[in-house]
Amino acid sequence: MPVLRFHPHHGENIRLLEDRVVSFRESSFAHGISFSEKPLLPMEIFLIEIEKNERGWSGHLRIGLTQHDPNNYFGLPQYALPDLANMGMNKSWIFAVTKSHNRVYDENGIDNPKPYRSILGDGDFVLMYQGLFHRSILRALPRLQASDLADGSGLANHSPDSGYSEYSDDILPTDVGSRIGILYMIKDDMAEMHFILNGEDQGPCAKDIPYKSGPLYAVVDVYGTTKQVRIIQLSCIGTLQNACRDSILKCIKKSCIGQLPIPKKLKQYLRYETA
Repeated sequence: MPVLRFHPHHGENIRLLEDRVVSFRESSFAHGISFSEKPLLPMEIFLIEIEKNERGWSGHLRIGLTQHDPNNYFGLPQYALPDLANMGMNKSWIFAVTKSHNRVYDENGIDNPKPYRSILGDGDFVLMYQGLFHRSILRALPRLQASDLADGSGLANHSPDSGYSEYSDDILPTDVGSRIGILYMIKDDMAEMHFILNGEDQGPCAKDIPYKSGPLYAVVDVYGTTKQVRIIQLSCIGTLQNACRDSILKCIKKSCIGQLPIPKKLKQYLRYETA
């Protein structure tokens, strides 16, 4: 899989590190907008981890999708919310991460008589555009204390007597180590954006996204207490289905898919309308 990076167009207080895999806000609490280098494909997860926080500010990371193309190097506002979200008409869908209440759906609500079905499925492995990967890569890593480091190596002591589990279930969404992902899936002629928080699908936080009107880039605002984030590279096992789709789309234009002598289900798959 190619390495995912941040786009070189970013907010004035952002410095990109480690070959544009890390986005660091050098000063203030604003002007921290970053974009994915390339637009996302349907069911492609853009996953980041909070690496540093800074006290003294209010508010936290914002993340979402935008059809504002960073390749145009347009003037960036101070904030993703509300500034970037209000630029243009229905061109950005951005979600504010909070310490709690991030879940969009209500499992026990009157409007949801059936249990919510996560787009990640229920198993240990998740199948997305990138391929098949273990669910654990989406989950938060535990915060380390000095007493928990083994032999000064900087590695967590995960021995049976250390009291550590491999992953942290009680970490706050805004804490260092928290992993936050964004993706979109196609429903009929529109798309809906899903927010993934430490391995859990929070539900569709935006619907009726006109994905056909332009490419969708991930946008990350390193805002408020959030100081530095890193793109997590997914280690995936590619599927034969995806490989066949990629090969076919190299030979034909998407506008010609409807003319192919194949079943409707396969046409939907080639258009990314089904997983």
